[in-house]
Amino acid sequence: MEKNKRNFSENEFNDQVEGRNAVLELLESGRDINKIYVSEGEKHGSINKIIAIARERKIIINEISKVKLNQMAQTENNQGVIAIVPPFDYCDVDDILQIAKDRNEKPFILILDGIEDPHNLGSIIRTAETAGVHGIIIPKRRACRSKQYCS
Repeated sequence: MEKNKRNFSENEFNDQVEGRNAVLELLESGRDINKIYVSEGEKHGSINKIIAIARERKIIINEISKVKLNQMAQTENNQGVIAIVPPFDYCDVDDILQIAKDRNEKPFILILDGIEDPHNLGSIIRTAETAGVHGIIIPKRRACRSKQYCS
């Protein structure tokens, strides 16, 4: 469990959290979660608690085959569960505008639509940040996650 905690806290830009204890800790922290993938048939032990908390928080839960879950995994010990998290924090549009104002710059805002893969969104966000974008706006529905990111 300490290894999973360490990976989660030290790698803030990692958009994937794997393993039962790490995902449970993530859920209990209240941090935003885009989706949780659970291996089909995994309905025992701490998975039940993970599913219950995720449903309570209205987080999307996808059941996929164990083979597919293992292909997604970045480690060899995903324990039948992977959570996809936003790679950055969210804020309001007013916060984005305030950042630009504080920097004495014209607002540079990127508006995205139709981005469904959280990995692609993470790449776009990291690229936008290096280009000096003050914030990114993504749709509330039918996207990886629904809020705005501030740099």
